[in-house]
Amino acid sequence: MRNIITFLLLYLLHNLYAQPYTDYLGRGHAQGITVTTSNNYGGSSGMATVNGSGIDHKFFDAARFLGQATLGVKKPYIGQVANMGYEAWINDQFTIPPSLIVPKVNRIWDTLKTLQVVYRLANGLDTADIFGPYSLHFNYAWWDNNIKAQDLLRQRVALALSEILVISHDSQLGDWARALGSYYDIFVGDAFTTYKSILKKVTYHPAMGHYLSHLNNPKTDTTKNIRPDQNFAREIMQLFTIGLYELNMNGTLKLNAQGQPIPTYDNDDIAEMSKIFTGLGPGEKEPYVWWSLFAYFGLDIYGTHKQIPMKIYIEHHEPGSKKLLKTTITSPNNTGDEDIDQAINVLINHPNTGPFIAKLLIQRLVKSNPSPAYIQRVANAYYTPNASGEISDMKNIIKAILLDPEARSVEDQYNPTSGMKRSPFVSAIQFARSIDINSPLKTSNNQPTDLYLNNSFDLNEDFGQTVLGSPTVFNFYPSDFSPIGPLNDLNLVAPEFKLLNSSKAISGINKIHGWTIWEAIFWDWEDDKILPTTNSTLNKTNLLQYAHDTELLMNEIDKLLTYGQLSDQSKKYIRTALNGVRQNTFGNNWRNERLKLALFLITISSDFVIIK
Repeated sequence: MRNIITFLLLYLLHNLYAQPYTDYLGRGHAQGITVTTSNNYGGSSGMATVNGSGIDHKFFDAARFLGQATLGVKKPYIGQVANMGYEAWINDQFTIPPSLIVPKVNRIWDTLKTLQVVYRLANGLDTADIFGPYSLHFNYAWWDNNIKAQDLLRQRVALALSEILVISHDSQLGDWARALGSYYDIFVGDAFTTYKSILKKVTYHPAMGHYLSHLNNPKTDTTKNIRPDQNFAREIMQLFTIGLYELNMNGTLKLNAQGQPIPTYDNDDIAEMSKIFTGLGPGEKEPYVWWSLFAYFGLDIYGTHKQIPMKIYIEHHEPGSKKLLKTTITSPNNTGDEDIDQAINVLINHPNTGPFIAKLLIQRLVKSNPSPAYIQRVANAYYTPNASGEISDMKNIIKAILLDPEARSVEDQYNPTSGMKRSPFVSAIQFARSIDINSPLKTSNNQPTDLYLNNSFDLNEDFGQTVLGSPTVFNFYPSDFSPIGPLNDLNLVAPEFKLLNSSKAISGINKIHGWTIWEAIFWDWEDDKILPTTNSTLNKTNLLQYAHDTELLMNEIDKLLTYGQLSDQSKKYIRTALNGVRQNTFGNNWRNERLKLALFLITISSDFVIIK
């Protein structure tokens, strides 16, 4: 017996020295190993577990990363990024040219207007009152652009910025799609420049000038009791840069001797800052303005060219020096543009702006409750000069957010303070981009238009959210919103829950039912007489191959929509429901019905709604 034991030990030691693997099962080292299993369920094998080919961990991690960094991708793309590496992918995305909205608006409007003209002329109707392009056509352009776009990171960052530097079509701006598109294109075009560049372009854009009323902002005239409008001056501080209270670099509040927060500005600061933004008027007039040969101070938003930056009319700019935040005094000889540039520099370099913007962007991309350490790391990236010596470099900020251990670590997913509720609109676009959809909108005689038109009005109605559709400058949800209940008790915030009420909970599920069970992904808003169409629907070809097996089907959709986070509890209930869909009850169409039900149940599950 002793001889047998000695022989076995020598044999094992020989093999250990021959194959000195020190890593873990599934790492890929399987040389000299034979695996026998009792079952190769679902086409898997025991060897696939040993060599790692049957383990989805790397794929799930990449899917989760892309869920933060994009507005949705297909399965093959996830595999590519898993092999490419995250920083390499980000660097590659930095090189992809921007896909802009305004060209899409123009093309879509030209197409639809031509159809309207042809129809009206053929039926003896007037063509003079054709109205557009307006917010509907901005929505069309946004969806068509984002379904096709390859600049995935740029588009995700642009959407996040649009919810910080807010304007809205829920105003007079809703009449002008090109104004909305031109404004949104600031974020698309400058997503990888600097926050300073973005803020400056926002300041001069006529859409913002109209929305926050510093277009045609007059200087002080005490004889007529005229004072500069303070709206933009207040919001550029409160919402766009320094916030209400002084912050430490980690985003926590600084406190005074009495233990109270310290305001970053007061009414006097607002009044002084408002003088900076006086004298801004139309950069040009719209071509249709026939009653004037040129733009002038006082020309309203209707006549103002809405894609050309505003300019200073010096005679209407407040003269003299201004004291900014009680520390910086502008030169009395400054031009209006120099005043604005100096004010923006003060705000961009303020010690609050880094942590303030860091937290807002983290909340839009990764999680609602970033730790102070996470905020500080991103704030440090904000203040790190780029190759040109400029701070607020968006590339630095984006990398710091997406590559941070708190964003990437698997362990952090199990932290109860981790994660965020997917905003309704992000849920919609990520579903549409992740699940295959049929070819673009077709005419009644089955001719393709190569357009994906989605009006978004139903999303606003059912979810309470659409792009550039906020009811106020404070966005759809304030960053510090905390729903009453356990989250509030733990001093945690969950901004996106602001949109969830009893009505939206029901209408939102009904909308998802429409996407999945009825396969109605996009809806246009055109007269059937002018554009009789068949809208895009789900293309289930790739997923149907898994529908014969409940476990395979759940796992495949988990890869695309919930990034490996579909819980055992959710799987238990979904499995029971899917197993009830069989050929003997649904006929030859049972696989299709099972797939649609799986998509519906997973998309309304908490594992899709709350992403870790």
